[in-house]
Amino acid sequence: MKRGIILLIIFIMLLAASGCSNHIELNKLGIISAVAFDLDESNQWVLTFQIIIPKSTSSKNGGGGSHSPATVFSTKGRTVLEAIQKSDLEAPRHLFFSHTQVIIISKRVAKYGINQILDAYLRSYESRETANVLISDVEAKNVLGILSPLENNPANAISNLISGQGDKQTNIIQTKLHDLISTMTNSTSSSTLPEISIVGKPEKQNSLDSLKKTRNYATMTLDRVGVFKRDKFENWLSRKESLGIPWITNQIKRTTIVFSCEGESGSEQLSSFLVEKAHTKLIPNILNGHLFMKVEIEAKGNLVETTCDLDLKKTKNLKILENNIQNQIKNDVEYSFLALKKMKADALGFGDTFHKSYPQRWKELRNNWDNEFTEISMDVKVNVTIRQTGMIDDSFSKMSGKKE
Repeated sequence: MKRGIILLIIFIMLLAASGCSNHIELNKLGIISAVAFDLDESNQWVLTFQIIIPKSTSSKNGGGGSHSPATVFSTKGRTVLEAIQKSDLEAPRHLFFSHTQVIIISKRVAKYGINQILDAYLRSYESRETANVLISDVEAKNVLGILSPLENNPANAISNLISGQGDKQTNIIQTKLHDLISTMTNSTSSSTLPEISIVGKPEKQNSLDSLKKTRNYATMTLDRVGVFKRDKFENWLSRKESLGIPWITNQIKRTTIVFSCEGESGSEQLSSFLVEKAHTKLIPNILNGHLFMKVEIEAKGNLVETTCDLDLKKTKNLKILENNIQNQIKNDVEYSFLALKKMKADALGFGDTFHKSYPQRWKELRNNWDNEFTEISMDVKVNVTIRQTGMIDDSFSKMSGKKE
């Protein structure tokens, strides 16, 4: 009996020892929070890594500590993996990619093609498919050097900027790594990446001294949207041209619609409607060989600002405002659709929608989808409900006018 127990204990100890044979101690890992991809003049890959410094990020005093919250360094290689392996010659710790939050790709890389990057991430067991992917018009490595006074971890600043934490209002197009991979493996779909740019003097915002100032020398901002066809960059959409895409693709969570009291965008009397709930339904149809797409949008929210000279206690006046909001959303949607039609880039998922509804006909359409997409007629129906108008029924300008 004793002999059996002893043998069992030895067996368990051997199992435990074998399970830890290839482990790496936590204090020997370099935790990557962000990666930037660039190409040099000879088309060698330049990879820039942002590594968290634990003793700095653990401080509760924000970014004003005595140590930088992160360190940044770059390596070169003929392939992505070679550049990563060369990091062992510079980094004293083993690079750990499972906590990567942000991936930034330069425009030069995007025009060259990003298949090699996606291939490397798909083959790695350490890759984090929920990382946010962005594009930069300048060298991507410059973005990783910017420090934010509001975040200990610089990658958090970028991630929170795009994801809209808490009650933050955002209608920015957000692309995760798994979204990008899924879209690029679809031969009829076009991918989109939000642009991150630097405003100001970035060379002054990469030191701890910059965090001691009340005003930043440089800030990171989200601007245009980069459109890809296959794995290569096609063109930019302006901020205005991209506003309708989240509506069509059912990605609106919380955003503000600015609209005119008279229903004309040129009017000086403007109001703001806070969208708190939205849903979009796509209904494809093929009639006499022509493609139609009906876009039905439901939006509910609150009136948070107005200069309209209307009595908001009256239902008919609320209907007027709701109609003006509906027209503004419709204009944004149609503007984005026309911009994408010019590029022959289906970044709206129309191809997948027709595929699901007309699987047999899709076999013919998919071979010439770029051109078929430009021939689609889109009908937009928007239904807006103002749930609350706030604590006052009239605009303040109307109230102040009554007192004169």
